[in-house]
Amino acid sequence: MSDMTSMEFKDFLKRDPVAILILGATEAHGIHLPLDCDTVQPEYIADRIDERLDNILIAPPLNYALHSTTKNLPGTISLTFDTLRAVVHDMLASLHSQGVDKFVVMTGHSGGGHMTAISEGCKEFVSKTDAQVMFFADCDIGEGCPEMRDVMHDGHGGLAETSRMMAIRPGSVKGERPIGRYLSKGSLVLKDASITFPEGMVGDTTKASVELGDAINKFITENAIAMIQNGFK
Repeated sequence: MSDMTSMEFKDFLKRDPVAILILGATEAHGIHLPLDCDTVQPEYIADRIDERLDNILIAPPLNYALHSTTKNLPGTISLTFDTLRAVVHDMLASLHSQGVDKFVVMTGHSGGGHMTAISEGCKEFVSKTDAQVMFFADCDIGEGCPEMRDVMHDGHGGLAETSRMMAIRPGSVKGERPIGRYLSKGSLVLKDASITFPEGMVGDTTKASVELGDAINKFITENAIAMIQNGFK
């Protein structure tokens, strides 16, 4: 969509498009991954979907998210719950007012508060219109990839994300491959939850590879395409 002129956009509406709204992030991902990981990965998936389907309209991404565990780490920029909810609602409403009525909201960040805020924004929009909205995190789909089935304790900035970034944008993965721990504090409500991520990421990235990244990205793409083809009325 960013490359279209206004008239090209208007003409594209004749295809009954499915608009993909990419909700990325600017967030610390350990010592080895860039801050834009959670934008790069869903953007890549959206581009692969666009190559396969002829009515995909990819909106410019939102590069900010709601963060809790990583919000105090260097480089993380966080939105509040209400801001994110409102922005999601307004993005959907604006495109709908111009004639789009099918949406895929795809986020590369899957923190609990973030997911709830997006969901609430989508629900508010759907309750007011006849539009259809599909919402998911690409990384959540990737957890079902057969190559990741036996991998334990992998998460933020870990084996899966590192491998995916190596496959998508190899030069962005820098330095040593770290091993990150998650230190649970049980039911304790923390003022600074980053203490549960002492390395700023979770998982063993020493075995990360382009091959694994390709497999995960392909798995996500195939599943997302099936959801789009079968999910809208």
